[in-house]
Amino acid sequence: MENSLLSPAAVVSAAAPEQPARVRARASAGFRWWPRVHDHTPVPWWVHLLLVAVLLGIDALLYYAIRLSPKSTVKLDAVWFVRNAVLDGFTAALFYWNWVTLFPRTLPQGRLATYLALALASAGVFGLLRIAASNAVYWLMNGHQPGLAAYTGSLWIGLLLGGLLTLVASSGVRMTIEYLQGQRNRRELERQHLLTELGMLKTQINPHFLFNTLNNIYSLTSRKSDRAPEAVLRLAESMRYLLYDSGADAVSLAQELTHLRSFLELQRLRLPAAEAETAIVFTTHGAIEAAPPVAPLLLLPLVENAFKHGDLAARPEAIRMELEVEGSELRFSVHNYVAAIADLPRQPGGLGLHNLRRRLALLYPERHELHIRTLPGEYAVELVLQLSSEQ
Repeated sequence: MENSLLSPAAVVSAAAPEQPARVRARASAGFRWWPRVHDHTPVPWWVHLLLVAVLLGIDALLYYAIRLSPKSTVKLDAVWFVRNAVLDGFTAALFYWNWVTLFPRTLPQGRLATYLALALASAGVFGLLRIAASNAVYWLMNGHQPGLAAYTGSLWIGLLLGGLLTLVASSGVRMTIEYLQGQRNRRELERQHLLTELGMLKTQINPHFLFNTLNNIYSLTSRKSDRAPEAVLRLAESMRYLLYDSGADAVSLAQELTHLRSFLELQRLRLPAAEAETAIVFTTHGAIEAAPPVAPLLLLPLVENAFKHGDLAARPEAIRMELEVEGSELRFSVHNYVAAIADLPRQPGGLGLHNLRRRLALLYPERHELHIRTLPGEYAVELVLQLSSEQ
């Protein structure tokens, strides 16, 4: 009973929340029809200069056309120049109206029909304003109208077409700028993505290398070999290269080979001293010092793979590596012998070669070849790189 006996103030207070909701709904509908945008495409300075140059160029063409026409009745006096300056101002205003307001509130949201309707209306209003401004200039400076009342309809149609051309020019220039900016942004995003992926791939190399090397050192310590301390020292040298030198985008080929030879010396510690040099053979050909730079740690995965799957007990050679440089072409081949035992258990991993393939695709697209051959008792890998001085 008490709920049915509400005071007028209570009725007003109860109905009050509904009014803001309706207002918000109408405001939201209006907002969707004419959305507020945060435009981040300012008018470049060269667009201002181009617009002024085009307007002055059109005025100059009109001036010389009037002067060269013997039948022209137009007077090239101060009124004519002031009138053209005022009309150029209206043309510039239409250009910037489209750039700043009309274009960003319609076309980026896919509202093509709205844009076309508003563009036609803007051009029509622009034509009327130009006619009114022209008459005002003549009235203020000459004290009478220019006497073109009979041609107002055809003049307005011509100005309507001129306004549409102005809108087309404004939209065209803006869309071109946004397209080029979008292309630059996409290329920058792709570049950042590639840099991020390369960085991740490079960080995977260090643990992979360390994991394999620690296995070798463990093998030496398990046999209580006197070479274990030397192996730790070699590992420290390799890690110094991995931490401080391999962070660059490219290193000299000589620098990369120095690290590779250090790694080979570390592996030779696993073999008897009398057999180490002949069991693991590495030869180079060509002008190494004059070779273009190379991406760091590209050759190491192939060598690691040979030691991981090769048979170091094979003689006279367990692993044979050869590097040749001819101009900008680098050829690196690795041959290792495998134990002739059928049905060897498959070892987990394979990260090194997968990582290498991805880095080659990113760093040397269409400039590399990687051939892997499995022969009876032998595994052969050949890498061909087309180096570049800009690497």
